[in-house]
Amino acid sequence: MRTGKRVSLNWTLAGSSYPTLGRKTLEIKLNNKAPLKIAHDDEWTFNSQCSSQWDGFRHYAYQAKELYYMGRKAAEFAESPVPDGIQHIAEAGIAGRCILIDWYKWSQQNGRSVDAMSAYPVSFSGLLEVLKSQTLSEEDIRPGDIIIIRFGYINQYEGMSDEKRARLDELYRKQKPENIGIEPSERLLEFLWEKKVAAVAGDTRSFEVWPCSQTQWHLHEWLLAGWGMPIGELFHLENLSKTCEEAKRYTFFFTSSPMTVRLNPIPTIRHTRT
Repeated sequence: MRTGKRVSLNWTLAGSSYPTLGRKTLEIKLNNKAPLKIAHDDEWTFNSQCSSQWDGFRHYAYQAKELYYMGRKAAEFAESPVPDGIQHIAEAGIAGRCILIDWYKWSQQNGRSVDAMSAYPVSFSGLLEVLKSQTLSEEDIRPGDIIIIRFGYINQYEGMSDEKRARLDELYRKQKPENIGIEPSERLLEFLWEKKVAAVAGDTRSFEVWPCSQTQWHLHEWLLAGWGMPIGELFHLENLSKTCEEAKRYTFFFTSSPMTVRLNPIPTIRHTRT
């Protein structure tokens, strides 16, 4: 640690409430414990993917073969202890050297106007250009590094007009939202594999562009189901971007502690006819 500067990457749990992103946002119930005692308790209910989060290994399977990480089938999630749960990551957390690739700042500096709420694919070659502008290169990526990409999604979400907010909220209640993200490719996957990157994350709702036309290289299949590489989504990167620009340095120590949730086996739901 050189400066002692600390930056949170957590977006508010209520951040994606309007327009909705198709997942339940935070609801808080405040329980007054009087007259037993003068105190209050909070009860929270939310979808864990409504804000900053890591995709765990039960989240996405190889679609054609229906296989999750370690070749597991969905039926195995009813076993005890529940396999592929986020608790396995939470036991030690995620920590290490991290690199911010500030694509959004670079795109603005180069006069590019991109709607982050559209299926705009950011190419691997584009990421290399951004690295170069940050006086970094492929050779600066070390084994075990964590790569975070700023696409501008949360920046535009928080700054969108009332008209666009209302239009997208109505649209997203009918269909899955589109979003900017990395363009899946064989070259990108080779790079992540050969560099032994530990985890990737971004400020978008799916990290890779959605909808994804490059289904052969669909990152959620390769990284989650194939390699066991966590994917972070909806990270709030605005303060980090400013801090890195001020320091003229885009490498830093990163730490994250996913929630420790050790689930009981998922109950079997039986349908009966009457």
